[in-house]
Amino acid sequence: MRDSVTTTSGLLKISLADKLTFEDHDNFRELLKLVSNNDHQRCEFDLAELHAIDSAGLGMLMIAYETAQKVGMKFTLARPSGQVERLLGISEFDKVMNITH
Repeated sequence: MRDSVTTTSGLLKISLADKLTFEDHDNFRELLKLVSNNDHQRCEFDLAELHAIDSAGLGMLMIAYETAQKVGMKFTLARPSGQVERLLGISEFDKVMNITH
């Protein structure tokens, strides 16, 4: 997983690239610290460059959502495509959180 973080006027934007798998859980934990800081009103995970995800990766996104909820942040998964979009759909993430395309 590659990631980049940007912040602008109340938005914490975390862009993920390549793949999100179990092997990324240590790095992802660092991103969760940013979410739990509660310095922003909104949190967006941009998945446009994420090409693959496994069940552990789906779990990490769910933990990010729950972390944002605990601190009162609005949470969005943005621009998923391909295999990532299919797995989010199969897992019915859209029934739990906001997903924009």
